[in-house]
Amino acid sequence: MDWNDLRYLLAVHRHGSLARAAKELKVTKATASRRLAALEAALATPLVQRKPAGLVLTAAGREAIAAAEGVDAALGSLQARLSGAGDARPRGTRFVIPGLPDLTKRYPELDVQLVGTNQILNLAQREADVAIRNVRPKHRSLAARKVCVLGGCVYASKLYLERRGTPRSPAALEGHDVLVYETLGGMPGFEWMRDPARGGRIAFRANDPEALVGAATAGLGLCAVPCLLGDREPSLVRVETLGFATCDLFLVTHTETNKTPAVRAVTEFIGAMVDRNRAAIEG
Repeated sequence: MDWNDLRYLLAVHRHGSLARAAKELKVTKATASRRLAALEAALATPLVQRKPAGLVLTAAGREAIAAAEGVDAALGSLQARLSGAGDARPRGTRFVIPGLPDLTKRYPELDVQLVGTNQILNLAQREADVAIRNVRPKHRSLAARKVCVLGGCVYASKLYLERRGTPRSPAALEGHDVLVYETLGGMPGFEWMRDPARGGRIAFRANDPEALVGAATAGLGLCAVPCLLGDREPSLVRVETLGFATCDLFLVTHTETNKTPAVRAVTEFIGAMVDRNRAAIEG
């Protein structure tokens, strides 16, 4: 089997027609049809059914899609690691970025650097001026105020749940694959997903919640992430039987700089951004 042919099945699945799949892949419709037929021949089973409304996956096609999306997600994760993107991709950019033009217009001398990382930067040593953390710092030189509650739950793709079923409870993960953070970080309240006594098999690790969402979308397993990430993916659903968790988020600044115009401008901007998106953040 030519693994490259899985790209054609993925495109057909995403678009529902050979013509649109061919357009995405920049090939002719005849080529897309030929490669799909070659994949079916190699697997000795039909993968799609031709219907008036478009191409529909067979049961074998759904299994093949799960494998294809897994390969796609793994390649994307590998590319991110090799390019050094990994842990440096900022979180919550869809909330923050749209408001930055107004902020920089009002304060043109601001030099904004947005850093998304699981590492705790040392504000006491001025590694950052403003931070959002899920733990209130105890250092005397730091000031912190609670800005919101972050909600999170376990997500899985509809296709995964069709194949594996819905877990009955957090104590019964037998037969399920779980997707977890590489370190002990992650959405607070779901640390138990790592516990082998629960019966789950760790099938994927990443140091980035966006990567976990991508893996879950590909049908690789169950992941616990903030609702603001999971809810926006149409192919993912909440696994209600595994619960809902929250943690407080704190806006942290240094006491010597938190009254300066630049820092105050950024903290006011963050506060307004949180207020506008509170429902999505709290889940």
